Amino acid sequence: MNIKVKTALRAILIGATVLPLIVVAVVAAIQIFGFSQSMINEEAATSGSALSSSVSNVVEIYSETVKAFSGMDFVNRSINDLNKVKSDLDTLSQALKADGKVHDLVVTDGAGGIIYSSKGISVGNHFFAIDDNTASKSGVIVSNFFPGETTYGANVFAVTAPLTGTGNGYVSIVADISSITSCIADKHFLEVGSLVISDEINAINYNGEAIGANSELSAVLQPDIPSMIRSNVQDAGEKFTSSQYLGAYGKIKGADWVWISVYPASSASGSVMLVFIVGMAIIAALILICVLIMVLATQKVIDPMLGMLKTMKEINSGNHTERIDTAGMGKEFAGMSNVFNEMMDESLMSEELHKTISDISDNMLFEWDFSKESMFVSENFKTKIGLNISGATLNNGKFLDSLMDEDDSEKYKRDMNTLFKEKGDVGGEYKIKTPNGQELWLAMRARCVTDRLGEVLRVIGVLSDITSEKNATLKLAERASFDFLSQLYNRNTFEREFAAELERNVGKKVAALFIDVDDFKFINDRYSHAVGDEVIKFVADIIKGKTGETGFAGRFGGDEFVLCISDPDLVENVEVLSMDIIDDLYAGYTSPSINTTLNIKASIGIAIYPDHSTDGKELVGCADAAMYFVKKNGKANYHIFVPEDNQLEGNHSYSM
Repeated sequence: MNIKVKTALRAILIGATVLPLIVVAVVAAIQIFGFSQSMINEEAATSGSALSSSVSNVVEIYSETVKAFSGMDFVNRSINDLNKVKSDLDTLSQALKADGKVHDLVVTDGAGGIIYSSKGISVGNHFFAIDDNTASKSGVIVSNFFPGETTYGANVFAVTAPLTGTGNGYVSIVADISSITSCIADKHFLEVGSLVISDEINAINYNGEAIGANSELSAVLQPDIPSMIRSNVQDAGEKFTSSQYLGAYGKIKGADWVWISVYPASSASGSVMLVFIVGMAIIAALILICVLIMVLATQKVIDPMLGMLKTMKEINSGNHTERIDTAGMGKEFAGMSNVFNEMMDESLMSEELHKTISDISDNMLFEWDFSKESMFVSENFKTKIGLNISGATLNNGKFLDSLMDEDDSEKYKRDMNTLFKEKGDVGGEYKIKTPNGQELWLAMRARCVTDRLGEVLRVIGVLSDITSEKNATLKLAERASFDFLSQLYNRNTFEREFAAELERNVGKKVAALFIDVDDFKFINDRYSHAVGDEVIKFVADIIKGKTGETGFAGRFGGDEFVLCISDPDLVENVEVLSMDIIDDLYAGYTSPSINTTLNIKASIGIAIYPDHSTDGKELVGCADAAMYFVKKNGKANYHIFVPEDNQLEGNHSYSM
């Protein structure tokens, strides 16, 4: 590249880069003062919206809380029977006031007469936050500010909701203004701009210390505050200007309050000048940097870089044998190119090795490339699994999980979520059904490959066919006498023992109780299968405690249990026994893993030998039909079999 060409190229590049910057600088110098007011108004709107969001959050939290209270049964019952629910209300208010920002929890009748006050205000007194217009309003009502409210001796506001149950009245939270002032204390924008929260009468100053009539803000702004509150402003706020202030205002969601961000007009000129100076300095620096870059870029850089980029594009398009030609390059570029070429040689060799290993191994390999969103699988994967991987990823339902039943698919998805969250490795065993109908058990091991920033580049996995081992294990499990989780008889053992028990009690009564845990899937879905397993063990322990000296129980799978009662006294009082089981389960199980008490409900069907059948299989089927009657009629109860139960639509039609 000769001097003339290099000089011309430099001139063109510098001119194309620098001239636009110079034009921008000139235009900015002309326009910046004209835009000063708009800039400050925009910043006031943006800052006001952002700074006031914490106030909106406080209002939302109190609103959602009081809305939740309004639907609580014991809150509604306080209207007619306060004594029976007062302890519950006291407990609720104690928790509510724990952070020191709530003064009182109040329940009133429809006219505003106080029914309950955690502050101890006498019953019958009128609650200050409820007026004649309250009944015409719907939903949650957020009051104005009450400076120095005499009952509480503090600056407060109230959040009120109508009771949504049987009670005719309202429930209110009385909160300290500090809930709001703590959100906006010392909040500024552009150094001297400030934020004010106002209702139609009172205002909270930006420093979080003053509350008073909003007329104290400014004689210019005060007349417009009512119209601001009633306006339908957007989230970004409405801008305004006056002789004293530039600023913006917007609504506080859920309340008849308005936020006002004000900036003194006298400070506008100084702020704009600072922005102008900083902007000109940045543009000047950019011009200098661009000139230096253009000069350096034309010195033995452009051609080598273009050559390297061309080769890289060829490689990226699939021509992995292409390499950078280092002829005529400077020492630095030649060294970089040689390193790149060596890396590509090693990568190509690694790919060939990877393909060879996958072809000769019994294990099936897969790889998901995040950047290309493409899936690679080994040939033996294609042959054995037969899955069309077109458009498949690890988590879009088009890979292995498309061949699984619901339970295994959910387990697979949980494992994938864990893999992507922890960015490590994960393993699992899953049952699939191939497109040709073959059922296989696969053991999977997958690992994330990340870059230096920890972002996932690809996932590499290995699948092993463990069908033979799994089937052998399952056969051993079928021969076992006890269910591993509940330590009760498994189904086969229970059937055998139950038939023998009936033979031993010819002429005597024997009861079969079919017990099904209500809404067990909800427990699994909400709290995890580990918690579901804890619940199964808890239910099994309760049932074992009710069998008596001669009875026994079995788990038939999932959440179904069958209890055999042969003790004459227990059979005679089988309904009492059933109710005891229901009550003991509902008393609740406290899970140590989630530190939560779960109230377990169960439906119980009862069949009596020989009244309902002399055959063990039929007798359990009768108990199952009776249980289904309970399921169809409200759950959490028991029912003794009658022949009509077998006619219920959707009956289990249980058979052994």
